[in-house]
Amino acid sequence: MNPKLYSLLLFIVLFSCTYKDQFPEKKSERISVDNTSVTQKDSWNYGPFEGLFTFVTQFDAQDSAFDLQVFKAKYDQFYTNKNETICDSTELPAWIEINGLLLELTADAKYAKELEEIARNKTTEDYIQPFVFTRSVDHIYVNLFKPAEINYQHSLGGDVTIRQETTYPESGSVRLHFGMTERQYIELYIRIPEWAEGTSVIVKNVKYFTQPGSYCVIAKKWKQGDVVEIELPIENYPNR
Repeated sequence: MNPKLYSLLLFIVLFSCTYKDQFPEKKSERISVDNTSVTQKDSWNYGPFEGLFTFVTQFDAQDSAFDLQVFKAKYDQFYTNKNETICDSTELPAWIEINGLLLELTADAKYAKELEEIARNKTTEDYIQPFVFTRSVDHIYVNLFKPAEINYQHSLGGDVTIRQETTYPESGSVRLHFGMTERQYIELYIRIPEWAEGTSVIVKNVKYFTQPGSYCVIAKKWKQGDVVEIELPIENYPNR
């Protein structure tokens, strides 16, 4: 092979690998809700979140300047110094988008925790709703405890519906109801809040291990009518 051609091909391969590393695949993706992302707006004032939101726009544009590790580090720095009044900010949808993208990219429960804090501000409900469930193929993440429903086509065919019923945080009871056209294998990830030591997750009298600050994993074949029973120790809910 011509040495120059070989060098060019090698450069293309290395560049492609580097580019892929800069833009990692999302570990799970939000449930699409039209016109809720602030990135879909023609104009938006990002206020105190301007610096962090740059990473969101870079990712959306597949800008080579995007760096996930720097994004996470800048987020941690911002989070350490943020004050309680931030959740009253009129630019709060931008903060939701920042946490939502990091949740999609990392599947780290700490970003879902912040989304839960934001959800106390009722004016943000439309922006929060897409992150109640996130999905990667047949891996379903339950990030927030809110009435919601996910409908999708299983990778092996057939319709799947998972419906969440709860009045959280008024009650610690959460129920996930499965609707299926046929029995299918799904990996379910249920976030256990940091304060929720002793949370119970039961399916057909089988109790699953839970660890606060992480996800309880249930990997099994599900069928029509299956129910996940979640009981959170709501008496320990912060500021109750």
